[in-house]
Amino acid sequence: MSNVRHWSSASAVLLALGVASSAVAPFVVSAPASAANFSDTRSHWARPFIDTLADRQIIAGFPDGTFKPDAPVTRAQFAAIVKNAFSNSAVRVSRGFGDVPNTYWGAAAIGKAYETGFMSGYPDGAFKPEQQIPKVQVLVALSSGLNFTPARPADTTLTTFRDGGEIPAYAKSGVAAAAERNVVVNYPNVSFLNPNETATRADVAAYIYQTLVNQGKLPPIATSEGANNYIARLNGSTPTTGSNTGSNPTPTTPQTALNPRYLVPQGTSFNIRYLGSQKIVVTPGETINNLTLRVVDDLKNPQGQVVIPRDSDIVGQLIPVTSNGQVLGTQFIAQRVTIGSQAYPFSARSQVVSGQPVTQNTNPGTLKDAATSAATSAVLATILGQKIDLGNILAGATGGQPATQTQTPNVILIDPSADLRLTVSNDFYANP
Repeated sequence: MSNVRHWSSASAVLLALGVASSAVAPFVVSAPASAANFSDTRSHWARPFIDTLADRQIIAGFPDGTFKPDAPVTRAQFAAIVKNAFSNSAVRVSRGFGDVPNTYWGAAAIGKAYETGFMSGYPDGAFKPEQQIPKVQVLVALSSGLNFTPARPADTTLTTFRDGGEIPAYAKSGVAAAAERNVVVNYPNVSFLNPNETATRADVAAYIYQTLVNQGKLPPIATSEGANNYIARLNGSTPTTGSNTGSNPTPTTPQTALNPRYLVPQGTSFNIRYLGSQKIVVTPGETINNLTLRVVDDLKNPQGQVVIPRDSDIVGQLIPVTSNGQVLGTQFIAQRVTIGSQAYPFSARSQVVSGQPVTQNTNPGTLKDAATSAATSAVLATILGQKIDLGNILAGATGGQPATQTQTPNVILIDPSADLRLTVSNDFYANP
């Protein structure tokens, strides 16, 4: 059965839906589920989540060897993934939905998702299986099916997200409960949930993975993985674990074995600089990978001992920040720090930087020797009507179409020493 020509047409449809074979009986697809085979996830932010879930056959890819991580998820597809990921007992009697006939490919999964309390229908009796599911519905479904309840006022928890006010009233408790358990994963900016946007296959993989971590069924993502930077952790709270019993979560065991002599606490802020030039120029929506910055002053532990010396290198990404499709600015996300010759995973981030806009009236001299990508250089030449003497070309620039001049500046000028002050996202320990 492993030969492609032996697959039935129904099996091919099953793979195209991106759910594992157990989601729709009686078809059995014996094609390997390992995400190592997915040609489009090897450098994707959600790769660590996708890898493990694919190996566990909770999710699957497409016959062409792709996973399509940025494709939208429908309510039926999400029901099928829930059926694979969780084995909860029924909490209510199954009911039919007028728009889900027994012959529909996902009828069994939808029935199971309803019986176990993960999903419900609409007041008119419809389930709307082909409707794309927004992020907020995914998080509410997980909290509902697993009886997650918030341990503190929902509105307090939701201040973690800069767009928490966009969460519908019905969803606040469920989203807050999920957030308390570190289920929420926000890419590209951990501070923005974008709750009403359609959930992608990558989003759902991340949420499911983090839920299984909370249940103790999967190990946490390694701190060395870039994906770890997008797991939302609450302001001033301790990460929590819980079960599906509905009880309040309990704090995880603190890392008492780690020597506080080598600790830089979460919330520590510090200044950096960019050695390539004094300024960086990007277009809204542009991502710069593997950007190396340098620590200006010694980072010390609470006792005043140096943990990260000045001039240590910090490597990370400069990423766009958007909300409801509008580019708000750019943000630096640190991924690792090198102390001497030793590299460590490191989680820190700057504030969102709108920078200084570059317009036709900008003095070209202010851009002299600024670091930029080749694409941004071309935009600058168009805006200023002349070629200017720029510094080094930033490596690893990806994506990003400049917004129209009426919406946001076409180009953003950043002074790293003034604009990119970093704050440590998680307690950092260096080895002695």
